[in-house]
Amino acid sequence: MKEKILFIGRFPPPVHGAANMNEFYFNSKLLNKNFTLERIKINDSSNLEEIGKFKIKKFFRIFNVFFSLLKKLIFFKPKIIYFEIAPTNLAFLRDSIYVILCKIFRKKIIFQIHARGIEQKVKKKLWKDYYKFIFKNNKIILLSKMLYSEVKEIIKKEDIHFLPNGIEDKLNKKEFERILNQRKINNIPSILFISNMIEEKGAIDALKICSILKEKNKKFICNFVGPWQEKNFRKKWEKTRKELKLEKDCIYLGSKYNNEKEEIFNKTNFLLFPTKYKNESFPLVILEAYMHGIPVFSYSQGAIKEMIPKKFLGYASEKRDWRELSLELIKNLNSQVKSHEIRKFFKENYTIEKSEIKLNEIFIKEIK
Repeated sequence: MKEKILFIGRFPPPVHGAANMNEFYFNSKLLNKNFTLERIKINDSSNLEEIGKFKIKKFFRIFNVFFSLLKKLIFFKPKIIYFEIAPTNLAFLRDSIYVILCKIFRKKIIFQIHARGIEQKVKKKLWKDYYKFIFKNNKIILLSKMLYSEVKEIIKKEDIHFLPNGIEDKLNKKEFERILNQRKINNIPSILFISNMIEEKGAIDALKICSILKEKNKKFICNFVGPWQEKNFRKKWEKTRKELKLEKDCIYLGSKYNNEKEEIFNKTNFLLFPTKYKNESFPLVILEAYMHGIPVFSYSQGAIKEMIPKKFLGYASEKRDWRELSLELIKNLNSQVKSHEIRKFFKENYTIEKSEIKLNEIFIKEIK
């Protein structure tokens, strides 16, 4: 009889990196073959606009999740709980309620941490003691060894597993060659910024980088893709674009998903991702770019430096400076992109199959 594993975490919608990875793992053929999986969705926001905002209905969701979890613990009786836990603030306190319930039932928990922020919180003794209590006698999965500093004050290294994100490879060799031939037709390099359209993700810095390209008389088109979270920031972005005289060079295409998003990647030469988002860990958008043979130009935030270890993969600015990143992009704008090597790097390191195998190994090890 297969052992039972309960997944607790965020699942789409809304669409973001952690939710996507939870969905990937829960639907994994390998994991479903070896284990009986059930899940509880703990999102307190139904769309991106609600994230981080006070809503009365969020309190009712907490009660619904609590009693759903109680029911699973009594009747499903999981051997292990895989818990994608929010690492900080009110979301962490909310999730810790569910953790305490699992502890009452003496369940073994494997925590998956997709974001950052713990390192700053544990500087305060009260937070540090509470983190130690919540994580005590359980394991943690981190996306990269570069993120170990986040938890080193509250958990031993032997209680940590390292599991990089992975994504589904949606291209075969014939399709990839077709995409490369299609890109050769384009005389003007196509740059892509794709993320939630918020300042911390670099939407303004991307405009500033494009302004330097224009000053240097470089031909390019930069497409911006992603949903807006705040009306005021949309006005700021549009005002900045107008002031920099980039209306014809920087085009906002809206939110794109599935086939529409794939088509945009197919036509892209460079990914521009100057993120300063404080909780950035291991962004999936970089893996999507690699899958399509696209180099990435980003800031060194979270584990991004580890994700861009070689020059042909792009550049990660340690200074997180848009001027530095613009100069690096200019160096590469008219050079030969090593698309085959980039895709090879992706297939050797970041396919969902590799992540599934690793997570499967972690589950087997912890069940014994």
